[in-house]
Formats: sequence, structure tokens, C-alpha cells
Amino acid sequence: MTGERIRAALSELALVFAGLLLGIVVFSALRSLGLWSSISTLGVGLVGGPLITGCAAAFYAWASRRAIRMPEPIATPQQDVPVLHALWVTTGCIALALVGSVLLGYLFESFGVPVQEQETILEIVEAARSGEDRMTIVVLGASAVLLAPLAEEWLFRGGLFRRLLGHTGRPFAYTASALGFAAIHNNPAGFVIYLWLGLVFALAIDRTNRLGSAIAVHVANNAFAFAMLVLGEG
Repeated sequence: MTGERIRAALSELALVFAGLLLGIVVFSALRSLGLWSSISTLGVGLVGGPLITGCAAAFYAWASRRAIRMPEPIATPQQDVPVLHALWVTTGCIALALVGSVLLGYLFESFGVPVQEQETILEIVEAARSGEDRMTIVVLGASAVLLAPLAEEWLFRGGLFRRLLGHTGRPFAYTASALGFAAIHNNPAGFVIYLWLGLVFALAIDRTNRLGSAIAVHVANNAFAFAMLVLGEG
């Protein structure tokens, strides 16, 4: 049975990345039509990330029930917890995400392996500070704080985590959704931090059965990180 669950988890992850490839094709096709001509090349790329992930989430929602035969359900469907309890869980997960990320950052720095944002994002911030391109940092803020959390949580927690949780159990659901989430960010130096965040976001939805809780934690984390970048602390 364990082998069957491992194969199912890996197959679901493969389906997620197939959806991401499809999203890249869709985004490339839209770019070829000359959309977003008023936005800089960097800005278009920032819009592209959530669009690609959103396409992948839609594809996964459609294909996962048709392409892969999952093990029999091992858990009854969860029930939403009361709103007040969900708020407490969400607040606690926000604290876990922020404190854990900061501590991991200090730990890596103490070993001489500083964790930095992607070079493209740092270029955007520097251009905005010098007054050269302020529109792109607005696009970065909208993408990082709103669009990316919505698309990524829809795919990795609302889709992949929930499906694996019901059919393969918590260890596979947490591991696969966190690994997939960390991998798509293309930041090897920050992989462990993204892995930590993926686990915390999964905890939020697991403890509340509310996708909105995971989205809220993700939004709060990204808003904090964005603020630190803009203020010169990132």
C-alpha cells in the first residue's frame, strides 16, 4: 500500500508540472499576441508567473480526476472549523511562517550561505528606488502579494494537498505539496525556506479545511517580504 501511495503522489506531482508546462505555452501564446504592451518586459514576466500557475491549477483540477487512478480514500472528508478557530489558526500560521523564515535565513547566513531574492526582483527594486521604473514594482507588489498567493494556493493546497490528503495520507500530502511549491520558485538558495513555507501553508488548510486560511497566511508572508524589500531590509 505504501508503494501505491508513493506512486500516486509522484504521479500527481508530475500532473502538476505538466499543467505548469501547459501554462507556459498559454502565456507564450498570449505574449505573441502583443498583450501587456504598456508593461515592461520584467513586468510581463511577473504577471506571467501567476497566470501560468493559475492555468496549471485549472488543468490539474480537470485532469487529476481523469488521468490518474488513486488509492481508495483513507479519510472521511474534513469539515470546516468555526470561523473564530480558523482565525486563531491562521494567525498562528502567519507567526510560524514569518518567524521560521527569519530564523532559517539567519541560520543559513551564519554558515556563510546567505539567502537572497531572485536577481530579477532585486533589479526591479533598485530601478524603483532610483526612479527609473516605478510601474514595474507596482506590478511586482500586486503579483507577489495577491496574484501569486491565490494561484499557488489554488494549485498546491486547494488541489494537490487536498487530493493527496484524502487518498495517501498526511505525510505524502505535506511532502509533495511543499516540494512542488519550493521547486517552482527557481531559487536554490531559498529552497529550504520555501519548503518550510509550503509546510506551514499546508498546516493552515489542514487545521481549518479552509483554502482561504492558507491564502491569508501566504498573503501575509509575501506582504512582509515585499515590505522588507522596498524598505531596504531584504
